[in-house]
Amino acid sequence: MKIFIFEHTHAVAPNAMASVGNGASSSSGFRGDIMLRSLLADIASIDAVDVLTLQDTAPRIPRLSSRSTLQSVQSEEVIDAIDDCIEQADAVWPLAPESNGLLEAISKKTIQHNKILLGSTGAAVRATASKYNNALALQANDIPVVPTYKAQMPLPPDSQGWVVKPDDGAGCSDTHIFLHSKAAVEWVAAREQGGYVMQPYITGRPCNLSLLCRDGEVLLMACNDQRVAVSDNQFHYMGSIVNSFEDANGELKRLALRVLATIPGLWGYVGIDFIVTEHGPVVLEVNPRMTVSHVGLHASVGVNPIQIMLDSINENKRSVPIRSRTRKISVDIGARQSNRHVVE
Repeated sequence: MKIFIFEHTHAVAPNAMASVGNGASSSSGFRGDIMLRSLLADIASIDAVDVLTLQDTAPRIPRLSSRSTLQSVQSEEVIDAIDDCIEQADAVWPLAPESNGLLEAISKKTIQHNKILLGSTGAAVRATASKYNNALALQANDIPVVPTYKAQMPLPPDSQGWVVKPDDGAGCSDTHIFLHSKAAVEWVAAREQGGYVMQPYITGRPCNLSLLCRDGEVLLMACNDQRVAVSDNQFHYMGSIVNSFEDANGELKRLALRVLATIPGLWGYVGIDFIVTEHGPVVLEVNPRMTVSHVGLHASVGVNPIQIMLDSINENKRSVPIRSRTRKISVDIGARQSNRHVVE
């Protein structure tokens, strides 16, 4: 099998990608470079799988296997290059953010070429891309979710603070916190670019689930703590601790299944960000794609998660089960080398 991995930040400049999605991407928080390195390392150990990726004229991604191919491309040639790579491949893995329709566009293009899509459907991506619409859908199905408002909507009385973020942003990109709703609304009004949503700040423990999904079924690979810092009233994602805790009573898997039932078409790697509060988990957002926590997943569970995912395509083949005792793996996105560190 030949897999085309489309990773947008190393393929072309962001302004060139505007023609693929709907505009300039609000995706500075999407660390595709880190995820690509980890993904290539996992695929390199799988027999009978070749990899094709795009790269600009300044090589930055190492060639990890004799079976991996890096195809250079100029920014102005990106559309033709994407179509050519999809045609060469048997399957496509879109490693891109939801921002401005980019992930949805690549997913749809894959289906149009009659190739295997190693990711969620375009409809599922669209349903999760808007934090506002996603929150409404989850709320309508009685799933605990952080209330989300558009900036021009009437807001409830002040909470412990207000978080402002792009409606379709990735990670902590352009995410700010204000003590009062008035200051948050004024900040949004002063921005030339709109599309922000507002959420009351929820006190609790920021966490993330790493899931492998297929046809409404879910394999809970890891429960992760997320490390988030605030500087100058802006949130910054610092990394995660993979499998830092267990789903002891199955509550989190049940939550994941309810999310999948609400959003048909979630497939493959899916992440759910949530906050553990005194009243239980509250969903923050759903990522219909790989997240940075994947970087520590293989070392944590002792099994190649990409092998499990590819095996799911072949119903007659069973993957090696995840070991019962996982390891805590700290993923520091500031690390320049392996980005993997064991927490004893």
